[in-house]
Amino acid sequence: MTTATVGSRFQVVIPKEERQRLGIQPLSQVNVEARKDCIVLFPATSRGLRGLGASLADGTDATDYVRHLRAEWGQRP
Repeated sequence: MTTATVGSRFQVVIPKEERQRLGIQPLSQVNVEARKDCIVLFPATSRGLRGLGASLADGTDATDYVRHLRAEWGQRP
């Protein structure tokens, strides 16, 4: 755990080690949550979920797979 200081305008600088670990860049959005006697900041979007399903288990591109399914559905009587 690292320590940060609240400035006179209530701004907090996220320490470099934590920014790098979480991939936070300038203009990144973070969620702020108050829990009992603490404040929790966490990235608004999780990089772990980005592109989820981008390729299927057999290596097929998910977008192409959906296009293929839609084409099949259009051919159904």
